[in-house]
Amino acid sequence: MKKLLGIVVLGLLSAYNSFAKTINIEDKILLNVPENFNYIKIETDEVADYYEEFFSSLGEDVAFYYVGTDDSIEFANALINDQDKLLEPIMKKMEKKNFSTEKSMINFASKEIKKLMKKSKYQGVIWVLVSEENLEDADYDLFETVESLKNMNQADMNKAALEYKKEIKDELNLDGIEGLDMKISKFKIEKNKINSPAFDLKIAANMFNINWDMEVYGYLKNNKPIIVGSECIGKCKGVSGIKNMIVYSDSTSANTSSESSSNIVDNLKELNDLYKSGVLTKEEFEKAKKKLLN
Repeated sequence: MKKLLGIVVLGLLSAYNSFAKTINIEDKILLNVPENFNYIKIETDEVADYYEEFFSSLGEDVAFYYVGTDDSIEFANALINDQDKLLEPIMKKMEKKNFSTEKSMINFASKEIKKLMKKSKYQGVIWVLVSEENLEDADYDLFETVESLKNMNQADMNKAALEYKKEIKDELNLDGIEGLDMKISKFKIEKNKINSPAFDLKIAANMFNINWDMEVYGYLKNNKPIIVGSECIGKCKGVSGIKNMIVYSDSTSANTSSESSSNIVDNLKELNDLYKSGVLTKEEFEKAKKKLLN
């Protein structure tokens, strides 16, 4: 039993350490992300059509960022802005093939797209959308909806979520895209750590035998909308569970470093307690401590 508990603890510590740094996106939002993640700002006119459903109610003064590995950001950017060039080699290969059935064509396309993502070292991306406009000015109807949610308890918000889920499904026209099996796998309304009503949306899809998963978490900060999303095509790393990556603080990067140091001290103490109680062997303790300090 102790050995099993030790394995669980080490697994949890490993998961904790996958978020190795906190990035401050231009003093707009703090995110806990893996060590090899960076961010870049994207001109909104380049992505406005792609994310039109999320831009429409946020006003014109909107900033958009990609967060992820450099390779993943480059691939995601190309998929939006230069899709024809990105997929051209695959299209040329398909033109030379004589497919006997639609299924064989889809299987071929699926394999080629997976090869392309692997070659591009794509591991999924996080995107952040921040509006500089008060929601009350940008979309008064949506502002009133959010205001009404502030006075609800969780049970009432759960009921409201059921109604909004149907509206979202209709607006996104999930049943109207041929060949795309898409569904809302989760939609929840809750109050986050700054007591702002927030929506937690997950969409799962499959096209060309490739899974596509999307998470969207939106809330208000000082009455200005913030939306954090993630996209994963195929297999990804470090982009799931986005709502747990958000740090609700106005602190500077210096404060963030202090907070991280405090977390390390707490975890070292916990490790030491586990070692003294016999849950961890000396070897397991030293290995976990080394990983924590690195």
